[in-house]
Parts: sequence; structure tokens; C-alpha cells
Amino acid sequence: MDEIERQVVLPKDAQPLASYGRNYAFSNESNVVATYLIPLPAPAVGEGCKVMLENASSRPCTKEEIAEGTTAKDTETVAGKRRWFGSSNDLPFISDGGCAEVNITYDTTAHRMLSVTCNGTG
Repeated sequence: MDEIERQVVLPKDAQPLASYGRNYAFSNESNVVATYLIPLPAPAVGEGCKVMLENASSRPCTKEEIAEGTTAKDTETVAGKRRWFGSSNDLPFISDGGCAEVNITYDTTAHRMLSVTCNGTG
């Protein structure tokens, strides 16, 4: 992680490195892949949380249901922090394009970047 972060040059539309939660994993013996993600803003209590009912309608979550649940915000890497994952398949990602997610591939044998792109741009 240190070696990659010393060398990485983020795309021109990206935020500063400290703005991202940084996630790493090996994709094979010599390549590390990383996803740098801008953390989600903290949701308001109950925002976006609904319980589906049997009649196909829904209702807002109660405070108790929210307290018991795990949200995407609970599992993301905090800005400025970094985590190592056991498999590249476990790396967090977002579906949207743009520089809210920066994707990196690094060759540990050659000690060089293979790619640094904003999500959906390359």
C-alpha cells in the first residue's frame, strides 16, 4: 500500500488522495488492484431505509430496525484510511461512473502502475 500510494498519480478529475477510502487486494501473484472510493455522506435517520410489507407496499424503518441493521455506510472505508482484502472479488465498488471511484492496477514485480482510471473511463 505504501509503495502504491507513493507512486500513484490520480486522474485530473479525482479528489486528493486523503478524500478516498482506499481498498487493496491481490488479483494474482504479482498484481494488486485497488478501489479508492469517496465515502457516502451520512444518511439522515431513516433515510432510504424501508421495510417491504406482504402487500407489496413499504414503510419506513423504525429506530430499532435501523440500529440493528448494517448499511453501506457501516461497511465502507473511511476517507484517509485503507484496508486490505483477502480477495479482489471482495473489494467494494460503486456502479456509477466518474472519479468517486478510482481503480488501480499495480505490478508488484515491476514496481509500476499498470492503470489508474476513474470508474467507467478506461
